[in-house]
Amino acid sequence: MTSTARTARTVRVPYAACAAYAAAAWSALFALVHLYWLLGGRLGLPDGLSVRDSTPLLVIDVVAVPLCAAAAGLALALVRPWGARLPARPLRVAARGTALLLVAHAVPSVPDWIALALGRSSPAGLDAMARFATFLYEPFFLAGGLLFALAAFPRGPRGA
Repeated sequence: MTSTARTARTVRVPYAACAAYAAAAWSALFALVHLYWLLGGRLGLPDGLSVRDSTPLLVIDVVAVPLCAAAAGLALALVRPWGARLPARPLRVAARGTALLLVAHAVPSVPDWIALALGRSSPAGLDAMARFATFLYEPFFLAGGLLFALAAFPRGPRGA
């Protein structure tokens, strides 16, 4: 592959490259958090909740660790030279799908955030799991989705 072809397949919009690196870091951090919970850690979880005591949560974490690691690799493939060896279209489709999935995961929490921001709801009225989801988990999903979106939907010169 010529250097021109390689350049044409990599992200040429500066913010998109920064977003791709940030999305990779987000994914790696999320993998580490899930691994920590999988190994019995409880920091960040509501009181009394343990991943090891809940089969559904255990399955989620077992699946989440490699998926998050793969997402980190996907984000890096958008900007690293070795990513230019991969087919560009499937790479972009995968990154865009990841962005859409992460944003879609967080969207149901938007009405809760709006109600809290407008003072129509109080954090005191939320149980521990709802507080965890509303203030930590869902915003983290939204942040990852926005990072992947910035990396996967660059707005620049045609062909970028």
